[in-house]
Amino acid sequence: MSNKQECTFTSVAPYPKVRQLAHGLKDGDYASICKAAEMMADGIREMAAGRNCVLVPIPNHRGRAIYTKTLANEISRRTGIPTWDILSCRPHMPLHYAKKNDLKPEGIYLKLNLYRQVPEQFTPIVIDNVLDTGYTAGAAIKAVGHPNTMLAVLGHTKNHLTNKNYQFNQLATNMEKKMQEQPSDMKQSANSTKKQVKNKTDTPLAVYKRLKSKHPDALILMRNGDFYRSLNEDARKVSDTLQIPAQKPKFKKDGELIAEFPHHALDVYLPRLIRAGNRVAFADMQELGRKQTTNQTKNQTQTDAMEKKTEKKKTKAKDAKVDNTEMKAETKKEDKAVEKSAEQSAGQKVHKPREPQMVTVNGEKVSHGHAFQSNQDPNKWYFTARLDGQQLRPQLMKPEDVAAYQKREIGVEALMQTYYPTKLAKKVTPEEYKADNKLSDGRVIEKMVVYKEHDEQRQDVGKYKLYTQVGEQKMSRTMSKEDLNAYFDRVTTPSKLVEKNFGEQLHLASFYNQFRLPENAGVKEVRVAKSQQGDWTVSADLGDKGVTSKAVLSWHDKQSLFTLKTATKEQLAARYLNTEIKSMAVEKQTQRAAMKV
Repeated sequence: MSNKQECTFTSVAPYPKVRQLAHGLKDGDYASICKAAEMMADGIREMAAGRNCVLVPIPNHRGRAIYTKTLANEISRRTGIPTWDILSCRPHMPLHYAKKNDLKPEGIYLKLNLYRQVPEQFTPIVIDNVLDTGYTAGAAIKAVGHPNTMLAVLGHTKNHLTNKNYQFNQLATNMEKKMQEQPSDMKQSANSTKKQVKNKTDTPLAVYKRLKSKHPDALILMRNGDFYRSLNEDARKVSDTLQIPAQKPKFKKDGELIAEFPHHALDVYLPRLIRAGNRVAFADMQELGRKQTTNQTKNQTQTDAMEKKTEKKKTKAKDAKVDNTEMKAETKKEDKAVEKSAEQSAGQKVHKPREPQMVTVNGEKVSHGHAFQSNQDPNKWYFTARLDGQQLRPQLMKPEDVAAYQKREIGVEALMQTYYPTKLAKKVTPEEYKADNKLSDGRVIEKMVVYKEHDEQRQDVGKYKLYTQVGEQKMSRTMSKEDLNAYFDRVTTPSKLVEKNFGEQLHLASFYNQFRLPENAGVKEVRVAKSQQGDWTVSADLGDKGVTSKAVLSWHDKQSLFTLKTATKEQLAARYLNTEIKSMAVEKQTQRAAMKV
């Protein structure tokens, strides 16, 4: 323990209790972020008591703080503590992906950079959503470099206890402190009160959350009178799939978002939901309401009895145990009734997930691959699919692929290869990615970073760019869509990206090897000469077909040809004159055919 650096952290609750909220936060859902900020604010106020603090959001795997910055800003609004977005990192593999593929977090190259030092009179509080292994949090604390750095998260697992470099000491929450300060008999009373809260009248939102916790992969539909209703994220799915409106309810007990349709439309809407890949579960609110009325009467009687028993501590301790036992049994019965009602209502309509349409070389499952027509332009078709349950961004299809798809002449595998090639390519491991930093001529890549241009004065603002440093040479350029996908999908390496994008500037022979003269073009001689204007030019003599025009060589081509000898005259002629050479050859053949006629 002595060799570990200690860090104090506060957490709202263990991860299983805040799992859904943490996922909403990570997806950028503003309502989830606000709710998380409200829950974290009290603990952060306590940490900051008597100190001048700043909130420092942790960047994500793409290099910048996104949802954590929004979370820190919302916490700042509630606590008055300013937010300093001063951390960044080079893009890396997401830690959750590494764990899913049995890779250790230490195998991922994670280095955070600090834009601005935190003065000693300030205490930084690092903000993140979940503390898991502590690898990212430890890297952030190390980058901040302040001896009193603290950490605040929404939820935590117990994996952080195995961190070799940091000892995370959790502050007790306000509820835990109150329980510690109370006498033993008061604690029993509090436990009894908690059980009573569970027996509170079930609102639509409470029923939805209970069913969702038991069936997280199912879409919950609740029958309420003449309508079927869905809430929150399920309401958004229903709205998008069925093209029906979703609206914000009037009361908090009805959730944050609601979508509903008449019960007689179920036969039409249910097949659409299932074809979209959803499992559907049903609950009858009227049947649950009858059972809840009986439970409410019992709960009220128990609450009144508990208030009277506070005057007699010894008797109260025994009675509280009896109450707890009764209420525990009551709650279990009610939970079973709700689950049974949902399963009975669903019947055979709860469908198992479909088999994947293909499995990639990386073991990822492709499902829901299909083409669909644009709502705005009927002439446009898009192809999309899900990869391990994650929806891929739809890609505009070529007309010939649309025709082949409609005739069933082309399948999902071919379409995936055409529109998502990097998703199917073999991924490189973090070790392979880090090790492949040498160019074909032996030079070492000192640095390579992918970043988004934020300078509004530049024409390429908002686009991703590739920056590299080889020796004293520093270069950057806008990345193509192909290279960007290959980078984020981790199917390429630094040396391949640098050679492809900066081969000309680095005068690499591998760059010029791609240029070849057309076969049977009849090139007799390639000439490189200096023009009267002082420019070096290249031209090709095709014999009886004529001589091409003279193309001016760039500075890099001259360096590669004369100084470094990494390019040949033929390669330069192919680079500049291939189109003209092919045109002259075709023209000569046409003339010969005309003369024969």
